[in-house]
This record gives sequence, structure tokens and C-alpha cells, in this order.
Amino acid sequence: MAQLPQTPAPNWRQYALRIGIWAAFVGSLAYAAANGGLDFLENDVSLKLEPNRDVVALTGKEPAVIQVKVTLSNNTAKTVALNAQSACKVFRWQIFNTGGGQVQARFDPIGCPEVAVMAQLAPGAKLEEFYSIALEAERYTPGQDYLVNARYWGHEGEFVFKAQ
Repeated sequence: MAQLPQTPAPNWRQYALRIGIWAAFVGSLAYAAANGGLDFLENDVSLKLEPNRDVVALTGKEPAVIQVKVTLSNNTAKTVALNAQSACKVFRWQIFNTGGGQVQARFDPIGCPEVAVMAQLAPGAKLEEFYSIALEAERYTPGQDYLVNARYWGHEGEFVFKAQ
């Protein structure tokens, strides 16, 4: 009687290598998605706000200022027209407490000429600028979280910081 053919023993090193490669691939994909690396797959205009700090000291040597990197990305196939009522209204912001009450908003004591401003953002292009949000320390309670809601060329974004 003839013997049936035997299957070779599994190569566990090859399986472990394949599992490692898949885990690295899925992990890098998740990291890219979490950090905006896949924004080009979206089919819209997206606004990203990156503050320089998550915790703001209300008292101390440094003024209570948050520097914000603002990135507007055109992920569409068409040129996007950007419009604002004036140059002062290109970047506007409001800060809310956890109860939803407004604590502070952008105020320009000098005033701004009411002349409309316009720009265009080409397909696939990004517009990056830096802005400062100066906090009036007496309006904030240490230990509380605050939500910053910002508008840039009519597109909204938000981030959270803690007053200390």
C-alpha cells in the first residue's frame, strides 16, 4: 500500500514575519489617519488648527498667549474661492467654558476697514498661517478646560486647552 503525501511542517518564522508586516502596515495606516496624513483622500476643504500648547499658565513670566498654526487644505479637484467681509474677519475665534458660556472672543480695538478680501486656493493646495490668541487671564479659572472655536476663511475648527 502506498503512503499518502505528507504536508510539510508549518514554517512558524514565516508566519510570524507576515503577522509583523501586517501589524506594522495597519499601525502606520492608523497613525497616518490620526495625524492628518490621509487628508488628501477627503474630497472637501478642511481646516486644521494646531495650538502650540495644551496647558496655558494664566500667571507667570510669559503672557497667556496661544500660538496657533492654521492650515486650510483644498482636497477637491476645483479651485476654491475664499471670501471674507474684511481682513480682520479672515481669522476669528471664540472661547467657551465647559458649560457652553462664551468667555472671550476676538476683539480689534483699533478697528478694521470694511473692505472685502478675496483669495483662491488651487486644487491640492494648502494655505498655512500663524495667529496669536491673547487670553485675558482674569476671565479664566485655573484647572478648567476651555474650547476654542475658530473660523478661517469661513471654515470652522476647534481645539481644547486647560487654564493653569
